[in-house]
Amino acid sequence: MPRQTFRSTFTRVLCGIVWAIIAAVAVGLLVTPAVTDAPALILLGALGAAALVGGVLWSPSVSVDDDGVQVDNIALRYRVPWAALVHVDTRYALQLHTPGRRIAVTAAPAPGAAGSLRAARAHRRSEEAATPQIRPGELPNTDSGRAADMVRTRWHALRDAGRIEAGIAERTPVAVTARVGNVVLLVLGAAGLIAAIAVA
Repeated sequence: MPRQTFRSTFTRVLCGIVWAIIAAVAVGLLVTPAVTDAPALILLGALGAAALVGGVLWSPSVSVDDDGVQVDNIALRYRVPWAALVHVDTRYALQLHTPGRRIAVTAAPAPGAAGSLRAARAHRRSEEAATPQIRPGELPNTDSGRAADMVRTRWHALRDAGRIEAGIAERTPVAVTARVGNVVLLVLGAAGLIAAIAVA
């Protein structure tokens, strides 16, 4: 089966809005006579801010393939083989449980109080609503619910096909590595923004 990747709809929309605001402010400053003598600083600050926003809001994701789940949080990447996964939860965000470890997925937060109410109303109105007492984070029209469904669907399909060895979760390692590229992007973005503000 092909690789599937999930990113939060809310954070992608928010990222786009913030990028648009950054661009509008930069253009506004560039056409202002009082600051046109420092276009490089304006561009440096705008690029730095855009890099920070992208690294924090756009880059987190969770992906599934036939080998396991990959969680890309802001600074760390987790590679969870299916044999190591023992439970999927959505209490505060999508969480993957392995023996001795709980991995929170930044890309799939559970809804807040207002979001939970909206999602619950929409779920009750849908024709597919068969379980009224469902945890807010499990609702299919929330980020955590959609991401959890993606993970569980692939996990259960592979398990039912006999492609996941049972009973070896304790012996199956979870790889944890730094997301060097994203960390560098954040550092450079912060440095550019700070430099532009300091010089200005």
